[in-house]
Amino acid sequence: MVSKEGLADITLLGVSMIWGGTFPLIKVALRDISPYVFLSFRFLIATLILVAIFRKEMASTSREALQAGLLIGAFIFIGYMTQTVGLKYTTASKSGFITGLYVVFTPILSYPVLRITLPRKRILAVLLASTGLFLLTEIDPIGLNMNYGDFLTLVCAVAYAFSVVLISKYTREFNPSVLATTQTLTTWILCTLSWAILEPFLLPKSGTAWVAIIITAVFATSLAFLAQNYAQKHTTATKAAIIFTAEPVFALIISSATLGETLSQKGILGAALIIAGMLLSQLAGKEAS
Repeated sequence: MVSKEGLADITLLGVSMIWGGTFPLIKVALRDISPYVFLSFRFLIATLILVAIFRKEMASTSREALQAGLLIGAFIFIGYMTQTVGLKYTTASKSGFITGLYVVFTPILSYPVLRITLPRKRILAVLLASTGLFLLTEIDPIGLNMNYGDFLTLVCAVAYAFSVVLISKYTREFNPSVLATTQTLTTWILCTLSWAILEPFLLPKSGTAWVAIIITAVFATSLAFLAQNYAQKHTTATKAAIIFTAEPVFALIISSATLGETLSQKGILGAALIIAGMLLSQLAGKEAS
């Protein structure tokens, strides 16, 4: 019989596959739709699904649980907004790898939030991943110019790391279904406000855009958020992070198969160093609290 922790690991691997697979789908959709419009409708549909399923739990939850979900949702909003906007200016495969840096950032942020000490080997992992990022994004060593999309995606990685750590913290205190629903609702509100402030009100007209919205709303948002919150209740932020290492791998494989995207030799070396940093970050031993 599979243990709760084993089932959580399998669930998180499935979440990684779903998230990795959405990179090329969103890349194609953004040719026909604004990132703000896309995210607003994506999280609206996901919110309606979760509220419909967990309306009783939401009605009887505590203020503290709602506040925790709101905080996590704020970081998720930052992550999704910067990632989606950044995807307009970089490739789906590069976006997937840079987003994957949150696997390295997660243990670093675990110390101030969860009071977990960072081992020396994990510091080396950060250096490896940083070098990989330098090569992957092809930063100009003289002008230190970084692709705008790559920079936004790096901000996304930090925001995602905060969300992973906070989910590990709060799923031990509150109902995971309430947290997932509140996160999604918060993200939808912030995305819609951004849309209202930054762009005119234009509904999606492309069939491709609507397909991407529906698929990401159902599978990559409502289902994935719910699965992540329940799974992280039975594992640590670090254990979850190593499983999420698979996300950029799925992104590259699916982007190569569907969009024909490729990396230069320097980019391949950078991607390899990022993966090495991710793995070393998680194999460095147990954190001390």
